[in-house]
Amino acid sequence: MVELERRGLATAAVATEPFVDEALEQARLLGMPDYRMIYVPHPVQLLSAEELRGYAERAFEEIVARLTQPRSPRADGAHPRS
Repeated sequence: MVELERRGLATAAVATEPFVDEALEQARLLGMPDYRMIYVPHPVQLLSAEELRGYAERAFEEIVARLTQPRSPRADGAHPRS
C-alpha cells in the first residue's frame, strides 16, 4: 500500500486498535510516517458477519475521506486515531 501511495494512488489500510504502534512503526520504516490508517475496535476474529458489517459501515466514511481528501503533511500521522 505504501508503494501505491508513492505512485500517487490513494490507499487506506485498516487495523485494529491494539496494533496502532506497530502500524505506525511499519509505515515509518517504509519511509511514510504519515501513511493513512483506519483503526477499528479489537478483536474482530470472533465477530459474526453482521458485527463485522457494522464495523465496516462505521469505518466507511473515514475510509472514503482518507481516499478522497488531499493529504496535509503529517496530518494523518499526528494522531493515530484522528
